[in-house]
Amino acid sequence: MNGADVVKSLGTELDVMLRDIPIEHIVKGVQVYNRALFIRYFKGYRLQVAGRKRVRALVDKEIREKGSEELGQLLMTLWNRANGRLYHAMYNHVRSVDEEVDKIELIEDEAAGTFLDELLQEFDADRLYLCILFNEVKVSREIVKTKLDKEIPFEEWPPKPQPDEEEEPEQGEGEAEPADQE
Repeated sequence: MNGADVVKSLGTELDVMLRDIPIEHIVKGVQVYNRALFIRYFKGYRLQVAGRKRVRALVDKEIREKGSEELGQLLMTLWNRANGRLYHAMYNHVRSVDEEVDKIELIEDEAAGTFLDELLQEFDADRLYLCILFNEVKVSREIVKTKLDKEIPFEEWPPKPQPDEEEEPEQGEGEAEPADQE
């Protein structure tokens, strides 16, 4: 999934996402990512006064209007770091389904329902929903609707697993044997 598309799809969850990320991390990330954006949105502003307002302007203009994939990915990564306990709890539950989490195509509703119920005891539905979207947790639309009362905004869900990178054949592999020469 494209980071900009995921961030664009958020409704009220966008405010939850932005509240969870320390403002200093967003500003530093933007400064490293793109100096011109940092100057445009943050240089000369007191972050204690105008910080969240400036971040929201950055998101609205650069992600929602211009579709900045990199900035969307940056914010999703920062959110995962800020919610490390949730991220690791979700990862451990998904890994209990299959050790190779990247190869999972779909987590059965029964298993997903069980671990979402467990996670709901400690985390709220908005944050679980964000974690599912940002990390492409392969649960069905129905279980997200049933357990979290949220709609998946994407046509294709769950996303297909990424194909493995093909390894280059080793020397001699896949090549025809040379014919005997007389």
